Amino acid sequence: MSNELEKSASPFIEETELKQIKTEMMRYRANSLSYWLGFGAIIFSVFASFISLNSFQPNSVLVVVKILLNVVILLFGFLSCEKAKAYSKNSSIALIAIGGVCIARIFWVPLQIFIYFNKFIAANNALNNNANDQAAKDIINECAKYLGKPITDYYSGDRGAQHWLPADGNFRAILAIVLLSCAAALFISAGVYGYIRSVKLRNYMSSINQKN
Repeated sequence: MSNELEKSASPFIEETELKQIKTEMMRYRANSLSYWLGFGAIIFSVFASFISLNSFQPNSVLVVVKILLNVVILLFGFLSCEKAKAYSKNSSIALIAIGGVCIARIFWVPLQIFIYFNKFIAANNALNNNANDQAAKDIINECAKYLGKPITDYYSGDRGAQHWLPADGNFRAILAIVLLSCAAALFISAGVYGYIRSVKLRNYMSSINQKN
């Protein structure tokens, strides 16, 4: 209703006055765009976490670190979204920082999947050609400490179990990169938009206080 009033009144109001009215309306409207962008980023981050955890051995110490990191991102991200909705400048900066963490995660988890999976496949092919290749066996055992059973069991001949994701580690890594990239883009967009809006509203409120 307020948007319709603004549009109908805009031909009769000067541009500067119209901007002032829109800024005034921010006092009574939540910053929903930043909230939903951040919420979408959390969803992408959670799906990327599922793929990463399903691709690694659960007994690895790194998995524990990854779980804790994902829990922190989930809780802190949701809290920042809620505060950015109320034009919190610091929370908008926090959303940008979380986006940066998601970018860093691209070069951590997916990269490890790429490295260990391709080592595993090369050694597995060498072992198929020469069953007595001890070096290939050692590489397979080393990679198996990091790669999850949905990957290692499939390429070791155990293909009876149903998988909700293809066993191809390269596919999993690329999918994780895409999801984390989307999460990072949404987090940063939510933070930048929220920061701009919060600064605009804060400057407007300061000008009102100075006049009073």
